[in-house]
Amino acid sequence: MQDVMPPEHRTGDSRLLTAVAEAGWVGLRGGARRERWAIGSPLPPALLALAVAMLDALCLAATGLAVQALPLEPAEGPALRLIGFVALLVPCLIAAAGGYGHAALFGGKRAGLGALAGLVLGIGGMGLAAQALGARGNFAPGLALLWLVIAMPPVLAARMAAAVALRAAAERTRQRAVVVGDGPQAARLVAALGGRPDRSLELVGLVDDRRTHQVGGLRNGLPYLGSLEALNAMIRRGEVDQVILALPWAAESRLQNLLRHFGDYPVDVRLAPDLMAYRSLGTAPEGERLRLLRLADRPISGWGAVVKMVEDYVLAALALAVAAVPMALIALAVRLDSPGPVLFRQRRTGFNNQPFYVLKFRTMYHEAADYTVARQVSLGDKRVTRVGAILRRTSLDELPQLFNILRGDMSFIGPRPHAPGTRAGGRPFEEVAARYAARHRVKPGLTGLAQVRGWRGPTETEEKLLRRVESDLEYIETWSPWLDFTILVRTLLAVARMRNAF
Repeated sequence: MQDVMPPEHRTGDSRLLTAVAEAGWVGLRGGARRERWAIGSPLPPALLALAVAMLDALCLAATGLAVQALPLEPAEGPALRLIGFVALLVPCLIAAAGGYGHAALFGGKRAGLGALAGLVLGIGGMGLAAQALGARGNFAPGLALLWLVIAMPPVLAARMAAAVALRAAAERTRQRAVVVGDGPQAARLVAALGGRPDRSLELVGLVDDRRTHQVGGLRNGLPYLGSLEALNAMIRRGEVDQVILALPWAAESRLQNLLRHFGDYPVDVRLAPDLMAYRSLGTAPEGERLRLLRLADRPISGWGAVVKMVEDYVLAALALAVAAVPMALIALAVRLDSPGPVLFRQRRTGFNNQPFYVLKFRTMYHEAADYTVARQVSLGDKRVTRVGAILRRTSLDELPQLFNILRGDMSFIGPRPHAPGTRAGGRPFEEVAARYAARHRVKPGLTGLAQVRGWRGPTETEEKLLRRVESDLEYIETWSPWLDFTILVRTLLAVARMRNAF
């Protein structure tokens, strides 16, 4: 690694790196990182749901093969293609019935009913379809009923085993929630959630958005964590997955202010039922009937997060395979053009406002390296080398960030990461754009919507930064795989035209 530009060491960097390691960021070695991984942070609910869905599909395939092996003269068992189709169809139907919701994964009536509904609709529906289409010989109703009866016990047993395993690994499977509010609403919420049978939610503590009590004491049966500032810090450290607002619904302005506040953080925001809803629960257990209202979800969550993760690693791996030889030639050209390391490491602000070191090919003379972006590069900048000018104009200097993607620091497509302290029109970015921090609710990207719209390069004016932030927020709020595809195509076209690059 002697060819990597060493990071600038300044006062407080050690504390900063420790905080990043404690937040579980990959790529950092040391005791703090090992301790964080030993404790473990919760796995994404979508990955847990995917694992359970694969278990259901495996049970269906195994029982289908078992039915096929039975001596059913003169009828035949289900064909392999039909077994595979049903093994994919039934989990989709279970998902539609809510059988893979995070709470349902931990057991309960909803999980069992969702699994049964998927089985009946999937296998029974295929049997009826075969009857209606005149393909009774391929999948007779009696055969469908036999498969359904044989499949039910292993599928339900597998779901029960999965629920037991998830409960046993609660530290890695439950979502961590903090309650905002300290009145009768919060007290009833804590009591109701404490009686939930699924145990899919862990109440970390309580904060009060209006007054401060002594930190460390108990309020309504939960540890009192402090004010909103304490909660903000916990979210930035990756210690909170969900925020529950336990406030009277009549406090509309207060709720709206809190919703706007948490809109800049990567957390799910839920609203507890009002007191009247608690009173209307009747004789049913509160934990069984309680439903938290969804106010806001973290962006690109659920199955979208799984798609995004697969997309990132696949695109990065393919791009690295294609660019490996050109990158080696570029590294040689950088080394021959001017003395100094091949790669340039610079601290940037990433997901959840946490810092990381971005990798780029060095485009400046070694002695003119600008770690803090005190002065942005402009056209004809004398600090840029001959090879560096070509790399910046073609954006090839960004290629080493493929390693940042594979390490998990970045996404292939997303808001571009900025260096702390970067300015627009002489003012820090945070002062120019009111919702600048909302860009960090997702991982930064190698390219993004702002870049393909032409809002890249130096930000000499505040207007350029505002347009960039607007595009970034639009991308976060309207993300889809199709949007990523269009941005990727437009990026290739923009690179070919060498637009807005210095």
